[in-house]
Amino acid sequence: MLITASSSVRAMPPGMPAVPDLEFRPPTGERFVLDNGLVVYLMKDNTLPVVHISAIVGAGNAHDPADKIGLIELASQMLKDGGTKSYTAEEIDKQLEFLGASIESSAYSEETRVDMTTLKKDLGKVLDIYAEVLRQPVFNEEKLKLAKDEELEMLRRRNDKPNDVLFREAKRMFYGEKHPYGWRKEPATVAAISRADMQAFHAAYYKPNNIIVSVSGDFASDEEMLKTLKGKFASWEKGSVAKAVVPDFEPKKGRQIYLIDKDVAQTFIVIFQKGLGYNSPEEYPLTVLTEILGGGMQSRLMTEVRSKKGLAYTVQSSSPRRTKKGFTYTYCGTKPETYSQALSEILKQLERAGSEPVPQDELKRGKDAIINPFVFKFPTPAKLISERASEEFYNLKDGYLDNYVSRIRKASQDDLLAAAKDIYDTKNALIFVIGNSKKFDKPLSEFGPVTELKED
Repeated sequence: MLITASSSVRAMPPGMPAVPDLEFRPPTGERFVLDNGLVVYLMKDNTLPVVHISAIVGAGNAHDPADKIGLIELASQMLKDGGTKSYTAEEIDKQLEFLGASIESSAYSEETRVDMTTLKKDLGKVLDIYAEVLRQPVFNEEKLKLAKDEELEMLRRRNDKPNDVLFREAKRMFYGEKHPYGWRKEPATVAAISRADMQAFHAAYYKPNNIIVSVSGDFASDEEMLKTLKGKFASWEKGSVAKAVVPDFEPKKGRQIYLIDKDVAQTFIVIFQKGLGYNSPEEYPLTVLTEILGGGMQSRLMTEVRSKKGLAYTVQSSSPRRTKKGFTYTYCGTKPETYSQALSEILKQLERAGSEPVPQDELKRGKDAIINPFVFKFPTPAKLISERASEEFYNLKDGYLDNYVSRIRKASQDDLLAAAKDIYDTKNALIFVIGNSKKFDKPLSEFGPVTELKED
């Protein structure tokens, strides 16, 4: 009888060739400036008979008047929904639906985006509407009343979702109620908005020299598309732009803890710490650090808080930027009976990041998680050329997109440790909790003095 000693025979993994570093430089497209100051980025793509246009307007929610918060967001909606000089709102909707085209606009913190998509064969018709939406909205009084009523109803229900409340109120406490990054719409500020306010806002900011347009899609040549754009926008006169200024910001010193005591099934926790503005050299190590800490299933927070201890289904970390300093947040939803364990572990991991270097294998894994999918950040030419326009809008310097991967790759253990020491300062963190305190395993006050807030 032949007995094979299988336990002593082990298959060796096949030798795999070394994989070279990813070298991907996003295409640049072409940049032009019309005589009236309108900046235009073009990228031809004949894959499909479709044309995309996106305009970035230099005004966003942070530039609202303090007594009419909500104006810019409502005005962006009313660009199309309020009709234009030549088209009623109903005519615009009917025409776009018939052609299978779209025109959408949204206001963000420091910009407003107005986007258009159409089939190539309908470009002339849709671009005519789009140009009027940008240049000659009329903000119909009746449509404005409907939009305000809808907004007021949304404000009445703004506390329905604890997650929305958590981030909105944490941001409000972090920046302060009087800072544009922290204020919120109120029924009184929305009710105060008039058609005249929208007209004045449009006249102040919707100037060709305050707008960057990106165009991608099926057109014959840059020259042809420029000629088409000039036909719609060349007569738009440049003018002085009311510069939208956001005040400087410095986070408060000392740990701040806020609680909204509410009978909800889960306890929601978010920790806010200081963040970065644009063009900060700390962006690259902080991006890697954020990925390692709370970026995915292999992150420290997911491993320790979810996988090992089973304290949360979702736990994550991110660091949104702003012109006047962004914020870094760490979030989780957990059971009220174990909230203190989850919060303690999160604080422990934040402190650990600032006290010891990241091991080389973890550093490599974090970088790979950012670099390997980098190419997929630009799934379409429209997305890519829009990113090029954003690069200019936010004054991102020194070939931001072109050098992004190499700068992530260069982030060292020392760079990450220095960034963690600067950003992850739990003694000066803001901790915001929404949950039923009667079910808490420990009083929240064990983490520091607590300010209790009421939903309003």
